[in-house]
Amino acid sequence: MRSTDMEREKNSSNGISRWTRRSIVEMVVALALVALVGLGLSACTFEIGGETDSTTVTAQSTTSLAQTTSTAGSEITSPAPPGTGGSTSVIPSGDGLASPAQGVSEILGPSVVNITVKMITQGPFGQQYSGSAEGSGVIYSSDGMIITNNHVVTDYYGQVVSDIEVTLITGEKLPAAVVGTDPLTDLAVVKVNPARDLPPATFVTEQPTVGEYAIAIGSPLGYENSVTLGIVSGLGRSIEGVTGAEGVALTNLIQTDAPISPGNSGGALANASAQVIGINVAYESPTSGAVSIGFAIPSVVVTQVADQIISTGKATHAYMGVSTLTVTSDLQREYGLSRSSGILVAQVTPGAPAAKAGIQQGDIIVKVDDEEMVESPDLLVAIRDKKPGDKVEVTIDRNGTTLVVTVTLEERPANL
Repeated sequence: MRSTDMEREKNSSNGISRWTRRSIVEMVVALALVALVGLGLSACTFEIGGETDSTTVTAQSTTSLAQTTSTAGSEITSPAPPGTGGSTSVIPSGDGLASPAQGVSEILGPSVVNITVKMITQGPFGQQYSGSAEGSGVIYSSDGMIITNNHVVTDYYGQVVSDIEVTLITGEKLPAAVVGTDPLTDLAVVKVNPARDLPPATFVTEQPTVGEYAIAIGSPLGYENSVTLGIVSGLGRSIEGVTGAEGVALTNLIQTDAPISPGNSGGALANASAQVIGINVAYESPTSGAVSIGFAIPSVVVTQVADQIISTGKATHAYMGVSTLTVTSDLQREYGLSRSSGILVAQVTPGAPAAKAGIQQGDIIVKVDDEEMVESPDLLVAIRDKKPGDKVEVTIDRNGTTLVVTVTLEERPANL
């Protein structure tokens, strides 16, 4: 599977050289990470903090049968069925309390599908690799539109796979084709062929509340329609180390402790009313010491992107054309910055909206309109709902002087 700023003026030419060399190195690393987000999440849940193998793991069910076994001269016998004698503590049915996951599973389960992809990948030197992988999807409309992750339906190099099979909760298997993908948000829409009358899920675009129930449904390791229960652990999360030009897909996420595993990608994260609050996308690897730390793309982003893809075949995003770093006290000391918070402009794309507005490398973005900018992902969130052509007021700190510039947003280029 697969996860901005201008030249800062220095008091000497050595200062400029040092800043430029370091910013170039940092941007190379950042862009490489963005490439990994776009290309390295092939058809399973993105794992953070440890290595993953994108090869499919086929789940095998193991059934343990009770047997009569002789051990050290004594016989161990399975309990007798109710009504045939034996222990009086064996009863035909229990009265356990239902968890929220029970009702959610009954309502939402039919709207969550398993997605299997087969791919032949062309390597950089002409070599070919074949493989298969599994993920999950959520039915968005009754005519067969299904939302999943971009990395579920693309190969290691970001190319859309040609062989997709959707398995419904009934066990019926249907071929599907990609309608469109959006690497920036790691979302995609596929459509079953021929169109079918499928049960769509209900998506709620209001942000959930920290502490409320969260139920994940998907196909971890191929176990179709598996249900796990947890809570919403946090909001507005960004995955460390996966930042780049104006943010990436894995930012402004919902954090949950509902267990998420490889194969949950593209599946549903729901509230206790069986409404989808997000699409599962990533989890922290247990090798990093994490215990049940998973992430989902909020439904407000999911529905906006899905509607655009269904209407036009692609998603359109506004952008400023800057690469950024979060300002910290350490960064302030190292570069002699005028403040210890905000978003440092590490690079400005020539000819981009920010460059046209006069934003320079080394400026510190403090606000976009009335929103405070604290971390790099805040910039992507601030313009997420904007359209190309919209204008935003950007407050910057340039060597201790506060400036306000107007930036006219443009459509984000497809190669970013």
